[in-house]
Amino acid sequence: MNIEKRALLDHAQRCRRVADDLAHREAARRLRAMADVYEARAAQLADEDGSSKPDRHERSRLADTGDRHN
Repeated sequence: MNIEKRALLDHAQRCRRVADDLAHREAARRLRAMADVYEARAAQLADEDGSSKPDRHERSRLADTGDRHN
């Protein structure tokens, strides 16, 4: 699992944990919604990992390599 996905999932877990401890319902609802967004972003990263196109870091590295050969 890449570091970005792990960070998003960890943050979602923290949001849910804090939401469960809050007495203020609206704040808890917002934290749970934030957790849903973080989990969706993590799922998108997982989908991108399965694709054949390189990520932005890999594209940059490939571009740098191409410049050296010229």
